[in-house]
Amino acid sequence: MRDTVILASTGVIMGFLSSLVGLPAAVELALWLAFYVLWVVYGVKMDMASPVRRMAFASTLAGLLTGSIQVILMEKYRVNNPWYSASFETSTASELSTAILGLGIGKGLLFGIVTGIIVAKLQARRT
Repeated sequence: MRDTVILASTGVIMGFLSSLVGLPAAVELALWLAFYVLWVVYGVKMDMASPVRRMAFASTLAGLLTGSIQVILMEKYRVNNPWYSASFETSTASELSTAILGLGIGKGLLFGIVTGIIVAKLQARRT
């Protein structure tokens, strides 16, 4: 459980960064990839049991937390992320909320599975 809390906290960081500062898509992706590299290092160092399952869960939670913060701070998110203005203008608040949460959860699950597989393979090499 401790691992999940530690790893999922990156979602809180990214949610506040993207909402309060604003991150272009390329920068946000680069930051997420940097976090996932740290996740791999953490998973291998801690010799995590069931890394695919744990990383998938933690990453899905991180995506949910990021999306939730972005939805809660929607007005600040809109102001600080003008590159998404076309989406903001053509969608209602509920559509945006659903899309943001759905993308966060979906991408979180996908990235978590990939990260977990990488950790599992690196752990198998060590033995």
